[in-house]
Amino acid sequence: MVVGKVSDESTTVYGEALQFDPDFTGPLKNRSCTDILCLLLFLVFLIGWGVVAGFAVVNGDPQRLLYPTDSMGRVCGKEEFLNKSFLLFFDLTRCATPKVIATGCPTPQVCVEECPKSNWFYNPTLSDEEIKPDLICQEGTTLSDNVKDLITSGKCAYYYVKSKPLAGRCIPKVPDGNITFNGLPIVNEDNIPVTADTLAEASNFVAKFYRATEVAEGVFQDIKTSWGILLAGFGISMLMSFFWIVLLRFISAVMIWFSLIAFVGLSGFGAYYTLNKYLTLRNSVDNSTMSKAEFEFQMEISKYAELETTWLILFIITVTILVVCLLVLIFLRKRINIAIALIGQASKAVGDIMSTLFFPVIPYVLQLVFLAFFCVVAVLLASAGKAEYRVMCAEDGCGCSHIKENETCSFSDYNETDCPGASCQFYAYTVDSNIPRLHIYNVFALFWSMFFVSAFGEMVLAGTFASWYWAFNKSKDVPTFAVTGSLGRTLRYHIGTLAFGSLIIAIVRMIRVILEYIDHKVREKTDSKIVRCIMCCCRCCLWCLERFLKFINRNAYVYCAIYGKNFCVSAKNSFSLIMRNIARVVVLDKVTDFLLFIGKMVVVGSIGVASFFIFSGEVKAVQEHLPEMNYYLTPVIIITIGTFFIATAFFSVYGMAVDTLFLCFLEDCERNDGSPEKPYFMSKDLMKILDKKNKFKEE
Repeated sequence: MVVGKVSDESTTVYGEALQFDPDFTGPLKNRSCTDILCLLLFLVFLIGWGVVAGFAVVNGDPQRLLYPTDSMGRVCGKEEFLNKSFLLFFDLTRCATPKVIATGCPTPQVCVEECPKSNWFYNPTLSDEEIKPDLICQEGTTLSDNVKDLITSGKCAYYYVKSKPLAGRCIPKVPDGNITFNGLPIVNEDNIPVTADTLAEASNFVAKFYRATEVAEGVFQDIKTSWGILLAGFGISMLMSFFWIVLLRFISAVMIWFSLIAFVGLSGFGAYYTLNKYLTLRNSVDNSTMSKAEFEFQMEISKYAELETTWLILFIITVTILVVCLLVLIFLRKRINIAIALIGQASKAVGDIMSTLFFPVIPYVLQLVFLAFFCVVAVLLASAGKAEYRVMCAEDGCGCSHIKENETCSFSDYNETDCPGASCQFYAYTVDSNIPRLHIYNVFALFWSMFFVSAFGEMVLAGTFASWYWAFNKSKDVPTFAVTGSLGRTLRYHIGTLAFGSLIIAIVRMIRVILEYIDHKVREKTDSKIVRCIMCCCRCCLWCLERFLKFINRNAYVYCAIYGKNFCVSAKNSFSLIMRNIARVVVLDKVTDFLLFIGKMVVVGSIGVASFFIFSGEVKAVQEHLPEMNYYLTPVIIITIGTFFIATAFFSVYGMAVDTLFLCFLEDCERNDGSPEKPYFMSKDLMKILDKKNKFKEE
């Protein structure tokens, strides 16, 4: 079967076909360093990243993200409050106003060892000695003072109710209606009854005020409590990916067809599960065991997993994926058989150089190091800043003309007796004007470093498989240390080329991120369909540009690994070679990439589905062994994303093998014609697949 012809016109437009060279036998040994300026720029940039990290270490405090802050700006669970990691609001009913979203809750907030387990309120008919054991007061309060004075001055809580810790804050857990203590309805210091509805409304506004920081705190806490499980999940992902590509080496056809069937099965199951979840939520009656206050607080932060619309959208997505996959299988079924045979040839190359199966561990570890470094710097930068205090007043105002609500104040110098209706409380941590710029630098550094490591792995594997292809006798001429040799050439000569190629992709990715941010802001300010359409087109174009550049880079790395040319020359020559053989590229190479992508998604989907059922509580056997978390989706998302990168690292072996062998095959076809003077270097099986043969003898 002939998979594609090369036209004379394309040969003219995209350069002359490669000529026969009797001395060419694979990757050249005589080469020089390439793109040195880009290497120097990359090193300087890494030094700058280190400077940013140093600034973050000096000014950051991750404890601010892990634990809440009281009215005095002190972090609960840290230093003098080491055993007091929960935040309690003295009078949560004062938070039941929309202005809380902008100004914060105008009631004292203190760090406590545990949230109240019962209801209580100040009853002046009781003696001080009876009341003092139940008091909750601000740090440093002397209980020898008169109890009435302590409560009226705001140093001790007038009342509190049974609460449950959520995101480090004590949120009331009470039944509907009035709340009682010793048979009496609880009232606040203004003699207004404290009801479940009022507390629920207050919890809603508090959640809106803390939404951004609370999510970060919750995720940070979940990562801290479940880091062992996350590592175990990554380990299982690595073993599964390794096992998969080992099986692919011996039974490639079986594994590819199994991948296709499994992907269709997972998509079908996903469609069934999301539809079932949608119908269940749509027809369900609210029988939640949470109180209204808990529900309002959580609904502002983690409501999406319990909304029927979310599952309807997921159902539409999974059905679309299923239909697209089935259509691809139907229309490309003949090409799939040829692509499977090509993957089988890649399997032979991997089998002859088994060390390529273990090489992905190196870029995988390097990417983990860069990712961990980025996360540490990001957390430290997010926690950098100084405590800011603002004036907070009651719902009816401050009551003083010279005091303005929400203006900044000095906590140590503020005189509360000057205006009894106002108080100076902690509001937030002010951020240095340079912090956003440092965040941008940190994000760009992550992109450049991750793409650099990925390019490094691609070039090393390209040099390895090129050595295998251009060995005329595959059983004797393949270098013994092909991976080591390719690794040495890459490190010695072509780090600058890797920095150049990865910089281009990083710039495009950064532009995409900035465009996403602009799109988010535009959606907040306007609902214009024309603007949204323009933004969508821009995002689509940038995505296509990034995919195209990655394709160019990948083939440039293959060409550089073989000939040792700089990035621009390698990109130009490899692209010209591909365009002279565009029919073959579209028919074979892209179908092969699709099949490998399906296999990778089966691994990712299997791990993702398993982790979802485990952490969502569907698997009762392991539920009691899991730590308590704010969001069960946190480990699910992290493990799924981590599995994707792990599987990508391992499947890149076969992806790079196929791409390298295919590019070498195109060169082989242009250099040689199968005659005794110019024999093909491709294997006998590859000749059969692509309808080629050496005319003078069988291989």
